[in-house]
Amino acid sequence: MSREVDKPLRSDVRFLGRLLGEVLVEQEGEALFALEEAIRELSIRRRRGPREGRAQAAKQLVRLLGDLTPEQAEPVIRAFSVYFRLVNIAEQHHRIRRARSHASEPDAPPQRGSLAAVMISARKAGVSAEDMRKTIARLTVTLTLTAHPTEAARRTVLEKLYRIARRLEERDRCRLLPREEAEAQDAMREEITTLWQTDEVRREKPTVGDEVKNALWYVEEILWDVMPELPRELGRAFRRAYGEDLGEAPLPLRIHAWPGGDMDGNPNVTPEVVEDALRAYRARGLRRLLVSVRELGSTLSQSSRYVDAPAPLLASLEEDARHMPAVASQEGAHTDGEPWRRKLKFVEARLSAALEVVEQERAAARWIERSLGTIPPPRSGVAGASAHGELGYGYRDGEDLCRDLLLVADTLRMANAARAGERRARALAERVRALGLSIAELELRAPAEDAVAAARWLAGGGEETPGGARILATLRKMAEAQHEYGERACRTLILSMTKSADDMLAALSCARAAGLWDPDKRRLTVDIVPLFETLGALQQAPDILRSLLAHTEYRRHLETRGTQEVMVGYSDSGKEVGLLAAAGALRNAQVELPRVAREAGIGLRIFHGRGESVARGGGPAQEGILALPAGSVDGHYKATEQGEALDHKYARPELAMRTLELIIGGALLHTAGAEERPPAADEARYAAVFDELAEVGRKTYRSLVWEDPSFIEFFSTATPVDELSRMNIGSRPSKRSAGGLEALRAIPWVFGWTQNRMILPGWYGVGSALEAVGSRPGGAEMLVEMAQRWPFFRTVLDNVQMVLAKSDLDIGGRYARLAPQAARKAIWPKIKAEHALTARWLKRIFGVRKLLESNPTLQRSIDLRNPYVDPMSFLQVSLLRKKRKGCDGCDRAILLTINGIAAGMRNTG
Repeated sequence: MSREVDKPLRSDVRFLGRLLGEVLVEQEGEALFALEEAIRELSIRRRRGPREGRAQAAKQLVRLLGDLTPEQAEPVIRAFSVYFRLVNIAEQHHRIRRARSHASEPDAPPQRGSLAAVMISARKAGVSAEDMRKTIARLTVTLTLTAHPTEAARRTVLEKLYRIARRLEERDRCRLLPREEAEAQDAMREEITTLWQTDEVRREKPTVGDEVKNALWYVEEILWDVMPELPRELGRAFRRAYGEDLGEAPLPLRIHAWPGGDMDGNPNVTPEVVEDALRAYRARGLRRLLVSVRELGSTLSQSSRYVDAPAPLLASLEEDARHMPAVASQEGAHTDGEPWRRKLKFVEARLSAALEVVEQERAAARWIERSLGTIPPPRSGVAGASAHGELGYGYRDGEDLCRDLLLVADTLRMANAARAGERRARALAERVRALGLSIAELELRAPAEDAVAAARWLAGGGEETPGGARILATLRKMAEAQHEYGERACRTLILSMTKSADDMLAALSCARAAGLWDPDKRRLTVDIVPLFETLGALQQAPDILRSLLAHTEYRRHLETRGTQEVMVGYSDSGKEVGLLAAAGALRNAQVELPRVAREAGIGLRIFHGRGESVARGGGPAQEGILALPAGSVDGHYKATEQGEALDHKYARPELAMRTLELIIGGALLHTAGAEERPPAADEARYAAVFDELAEVGRKTYRSLVWEDPSFIEFFSTATPVDELSRMNIGSRPSKRSAGGLEALRAIPWVFGWTQNRMILPGWYGVGSALEAVGSRPGGAEMLVEMAQRWPFFRTVLDNVQMVLAKSDLDIGGRYARLAPQAARKAIWPKIKAEHALTARWLKRIFGVRKLLESNPTLQRSIDLRNPYVDPMSFLQVSLLRKKRKGCDGCDRAILLTINGIAAGMRNTG
């Protein structure tokens, strides 16, 4: 992309930077602004100045920052942190601007990765229009918002940034009058001022309820309105690719969530919390549906004087009037002669009744209301159904509501009103089909050992443990919710750290004992999902599944459920054995698991427990999906969306739409079998080589992280990991249990290495592995061939390349000097050597002189940020050194640097 295309971005950054400078002068005086500018100039000279002056600039920068007291450092840190927040929203806005500019060019090819580009690619690969129709019809993409957000920014800070973003968009899309331009600038300056005056560091840890609120905001405010666009975009893309109409396209997206249901390592998620979360999800969904139904009803003003209401609609109105005579009497005069509006008044009354039931149930447990904030129910022209003794006629699940909305849509078409409301009614019905009556479908996650303990106690073979008691009580709450709200309210139990078939059978016993049973269909009403996280568990996963399928009772359970879901974890395996070995184990499991399921005639859905960082399975979404083994998607793609990812993926409708296009497009191509893939014989050869790479990478990684006695001391002193544990960024502890490195969660593990700019988990061991294979005869040529022809290998190396480009070992070395001399001498040379080796081999394999040479957009983004991240890293090192020498006033400034570096690196854990 030319610099000309990026001019609007640079203009926005300069504009926002100018406003920030004005605020700094106004709020803190010229002295702070002058200091911030001096630091910025030195940092830029250190990065971009003449080579002979860079070392001198670095010395001056260290001296200037080192002389600051914690009190003097705080406003400097905050200034750079706010600047990053503004740069981030400018970049988000520029992404949207580029997409719109691309779409406005009539003869331009579709944007890379878009649904149109995907379908054109499929057509060129030989996928017929009819095959693509079948693929679209059976595709489901489930995104699960996670229960442990790592977003370091407070919600109140993000809301101010969203308002600035909307003002930026307004300036960009409208020709403002001078008065309007001045008003827009004043409004943005006001937001930046309040941002400056707002504390970015939370005073206390967020509650589980706060996490529910944060995650559901994206569904209520963004995804709810984006979802109806997906079927229409599928239709437009299909027509562009195949030159014919797709017909009615289903909504492929499903939204699940963990907040309020994730018990893994979080003692704050009690059975009562789960119960209240279930009600909160349902209440928020019903309120949103009430608003949508009312909006739809206000548009359907068709009069029976001019339009004949079809018989099915009239029959439905008669039935509603029999069941709800009070509502019929009240609404008679208001909707006389407007049959569709009258129908929707009955729908509204049933939704109001369902909401009133939930609110009555929540009256005895108000903690989540205090945390989430009360959302007043929308004004309704319908008297509460309960006031007329009609509370029992409220909707129980989404099936009846979906049926009513489809009746409205179908009868509008019969009455020649297909373009006068049918599309909106059908879109709302699709939303209900996708979400049910809750705003998202809650999932439960619990340690497998708790299920085992509970099953043993139920069988009389052991004592009741706290974990066992908790999972049984929670499953009973789940059964009660299903009885009240239907199975879709909560029907998934994920067993973390599953290691054997016995873990799954124990959970089966617990579910039956808790009452998760449908007596009419004679089946359990819960899907039990093993989560394979460690190297050993991933390697044993196919045998565990084979054993389960051979178990008579479990096989019968699966036959009634239809599909076995299996979750694979990217985080703990990476922490345990390094990037390459984890990637190899994950790939092998995803090759074998579908084969086992096919042989047994059972459907399989793989759930990808990805993080946002590369070390936890992150990276470009579509490329990651297309790199999965053949047959592992097969119409079903499910993955976690981490809390830290939500803001830059879903904060605005256009970003959300682009994110969903990439994910759905990748799943479509993969399901259609149109993804790039080498011949089976070549892929087998490549896989064998990768297994060698993985083994060398595993040994190299473990020799440093797990076997070198100096490593833990180096890690704990050369990263701010201890300080991270005091950050209020999540409701659960940073460790699963008492212990050392083995008990530390993958999130703070990666977060710590990101803060010190080494980002070690994303690349360590890769260079040694490439060297071992590449240095033998024909090895280098084989690696180049694999990178060119095998998407899996290319994606792994692309992600490593990205991490290496974001890392900075010059700054990492400053953190290394915080470690005791013996630990530093033992560990730091190995890190430097492996980093250099990895970079050298990546350049050789990709045939480039500079990392990210083929991705100038990302390279420019890194180059734009680094001079502003660097001062905060220098300050963090200085503050950590002072604290460890006994400075009592450093903690708050250190936490501010952690926030600032996370904003600048756009990554936490």
